Amino acid sequence: MKKTGFYPIIHHQTNHISRLIRRLILVALWVFVSLIIFANIGFHLRWYSDNLVSLYLLLNLRPHADTQLFWLMGSLLIAVLGYGLYRWHQLTHTMGVTK
Repeated sequence: MKKTGFYPIIHHQTNHISRLIRRLILVALWVFVSLIIFANIGFHLRWYSDNLVSLYLLLNLRPHADTQLFWLMGSLLIAVLGYGLYRWHQLTHTMGVTK
């Protein structure tokens, strides 16, 4: 009799509603973060408009962000994008999905 391997990890498939809710939450968070980044970049580049001021008041931000905060957000954006691309590449090549 052939021995089968012991796999202690239980793979549970989540339902479609749970996945949809997670995706909506992540999209809402990314939209919020991108609005903050856009508003800070806009004020840093001196794009003053009524819509930008309204966005600043809505998000309760400071009108003139510090340069350090601006560079921190930019570096975090690049780091998250780089890590996401790295993980995407790693997952697609380790799972056997190649182009």
